[in-house]
Amino acid sequence: MKDLFSYLKSKTFFKHLALATVSLVIVLWALFKLLGVYTHHGETAEVPDFKGKAIAELDNFVKDKNVGYTIIDSVYSPEEKPGIVIKQDPEAKSMVKHNRIIYLYVTSTQAPQMAMPKLVDRSTRQAVFMIESYGLKVGKITEIAGDCKGCVLKQYFNGKEIMPGDAIKKGSKIDLSVGKKEEDYSAMSTDSTAVADPEDEE
Repeated sequence: MKDLFSYLKSKTFFKHLALATVSLVIVLWALFKLLGVYTHHGETAEVPDFKGKAIAELDNFVKDKNVGYTIIDSVYSPEEKPGIVIKQDPEAKSMVKHNRIIYLYVTSTQAPQMAMPKLVDRSTRQAVFMIESYGLKVGKITEIAGDCKGCVLKQYFNGKEIMPGDAIKKGSKIDLSVGKKEEDYSAMSTDSTAVADPEDEE
């Protein structure tokens, strides 16, 4: 035990301790330096504008941009061309770390299916509102003779009658046949023979 305490107080021990401490500091510094190089610490890249780019051209588009990408969702938009980027996160021109993944939202190449709503017996205004709220389009509205004026009698898709609950793609155009009530006019009959007033005969 005395020898141990004597060694701990010796110059040799402090010399070895100093060497071990310096070595540890150098190793830790080298590790942090390598980690910074691996993660590109302090290096940033400007996020490119992906909007409007087709899915097929994304790989070539990001080759020299120092960022990556992943498609996380597809959205059906009848106003947009299918298969293009419509939204990204982070936004274009943001500054991010090298090799940052950019999340993309693209337009769906196919319209989703939905159940056809029941428009028959509703007013024209109600039917038009339902068509638009369901993501469909209003087609031709034709008036035909019917029991009610302004109410929907039949609903059509591509020239064929479509029943409520039938599968149909969003964005499809729906035609309507609307009732046009005929007004009856009863002709008033007039008697051509006049009855003489007895006083006039006198």
